[in-house]
Amino acid sequence: MNIKEEELLKWDADHLMHWVTPVGQNAGFIIEKAKGIKFYDTTGKEYIDGASQLVCVTLGYKYNDEIAAVAAEQLKKLPYMTNFWGFTHPAMIECGQRLARLTPEGLDHFCFTNGGSESTEISFQLARKYWKIKGTNKYKIISLYNSYHGVMYGAVTATGLFMGAMSSGFTPLVPGFIKAPSYYCYRCMLGLNYPECGIECAKQLEKIIQLEGPDNVAAFIVEPVHGTAGHMPPPPEYWPMVRDICTKYDVLLIADEVMSGFGRTGKAFAVEHWGVKPDMMTLAKGITSSYIPFGAVAMNDKVYDVFKGSFFAGATFSGHPVAAAVSSKVMEIYLRDKIFENAANIGKYAMERLKSQFLPLPCVGEVSGLGLMIGIEIVEDKANKKGFDPASGVMHTIQDKALENGLFVRVSDQSWTSSNRVSFCPPLVVTKEEVDKILDILYPIVAALKPS
Repeated sequence: MNIKEEELLKWDADHLMHWVTPVGQNAGFIIEKAKGIKFYDTTGKEYIDGASQLVCVTLGYKYNDEIAAVAAEQLKKLPYMTNFWGFTHPAMIECGQRLARLTPEGLDHFCFTNGGSESTEISFQLARKYWKIKGTNKYKIISLYNSYHGVMYGAVTATGLFMGAMSSGFTPLVPGFIKAPSYYCYRCMLGLNYPECGIECAKQLEKIIQLEGPDNVAAFIVEPVHGTAGHMPPPPEYWPMVRDICTKYDVLLIADEVMSGFGRTGKAFAVEHWGVKPDMMTLAKGITSSYIPFGAVAMNDKVYDVFKGSFFAGATFSGHPVAAAVSSKVMEIYLRDKIFENAANIGKYAMERLKSQFLPLPCVGEVSGLGLMIGIEIVEDKANKKGFDPASGVMHTIQDKALENGLFVRVSDQSWTSSNRVSFCPPLVVTKEEVDKILDILYPIVAALKPS
């Protein structure tokens, strides 16, 4: 590292805030460019992106020139157009039409946002206003422990991770939010075992609705697969059961597909694994492969028709022409290059290797996930599922050693979530050879862990 880079890093630490990092600190290097599924720092060191950064770079960095050309063309033609007062433009309409062909049948009405947290926030506003228009007082929102829904006020209130670390500094939070048990079978909150449990976590939703009063509950928001918590899918009966419960009690079902959507689990949207259709879906991340900020809320006829003639206010950049044009191109690429099929096939290959090679290791308790949304559970004691104490620094050591060896992975630990997990979520364009390289780097790091 030269003097110029040191000066830049010092200025960065002194003046710029980085999320999920103590203020006044940074990673100690500067990322300069990206290509394929790798990014590079200013010294030329390469890092394989084994986590799609924030599980958002679905196409990796393989299509930079193609996407840049679309963005540049739109910037030259119409760089910005508000969607206030009914104004529209071709890029937004085309994006909506492409999205409608991709989402589950019936979820073909949209409002556009600037990202995942905003999509969550808008979905709550829509849910509450929906019931107001219908002349009821249904306002309560149910979410899960172990969930993550974003950083805005409603979104962070619904989030069940971080043990208050993300929200305690600016309480009180939004009233009317309730938590239900997570569907994480390996560490069941109810102390039960699948399948003898009868999917009690889903049944708890019904009990909570009954206790809160069906006339008070507006919506249930749930991730089809737990994302930030470490990529845990539910048991196969869970989604059909909660769909039936929400229908029975006239509660809107919101699927948070911000992380799991756009092929991450091997299908266009994760709810398709269970043949379930929510009333709304929150979308972001893969909607543009993070080439540019963008998001959406999808809704069905039942929801949209109630709002006809109603009035809403949105953000300045909602439906931004450049973001919409990029999103259309990204969705075209997904279908053209069979990206979702690759995620399913390569995910199956990765899971087979993870279960055959990693799961027998003394400190790996579980490997679970769908497609290329996989988590590896790190434990200190397999017999009782005891996790390493966060103070041991084990999870950060895994992350640091991977970086030293040119691999970027995300980890979680029990200081802010229910378990210690390593994320395996490379871009959906990853090849078998690249999967092998990622796992070849990761294996000796995990294999070196020893039970106490």
